[in-house]
Amino acid sequence: MFKRFVIIFSILGILYIPFRMVIKSYALEKIQGTVKQVRASSNRIPYYTFSLEEYPCSFYNKGNGTLSLLKTPPKPGEQSASLMIQSSDRSLLNSNESIFYFAFHPKDKLIDLYYSIVRPGIFTHFTFLFLYFLILLLNALGAYRYPKQDIFTHLIKGYLLLIFLLMFL
Repeated sequence: MFKRFVIIFSILGILYIPFRMVIKSYALEKIQGTVKQVRASSNRIPYYTFSLEEYPCSFYNKGNGTLSLLKTPPKPGEQSASLMIQSSDRSLLNSNESIFYFAFHPKDKLIDLYYSIVRPGIFTHFTFLFLYFLILLLNALGAYRYPKQDIFTHLIKGYLLLIFLLMFL
């Protein structure tokens, strides 16, 4: 019973972030326009705010982690800019409020989705780390109790990788 519980719980924990990314990606809508103005913060990881000529609102995306350095920044006057916003923010397009955007360039979509799930706040980030560490300990206990089962060692490696990714990216 313990073995089955730990294996199922571990697999669900590993698949949680990818499943949330898939679910969240279906709730995004693409909008297009021409970049009018870009403001970058002076932080170590840039925070971009820009506006499109077609909409009065501004768009922002926080530079949450090291992976944000791989993203291509928006440039003023860039023709046919294509970005994604949440479907619930569609009504804010004709207001003067700021809207969080995803994927200014298509290759940045996974990075933005990852950070929107893992780092919406410090509490969520530490909760993920704590739960993954607990599951890692359960797998270590499973590897101790069932030494001939290689699945526990593979799950331990997977959770060490996940903890590393959550801490440093």
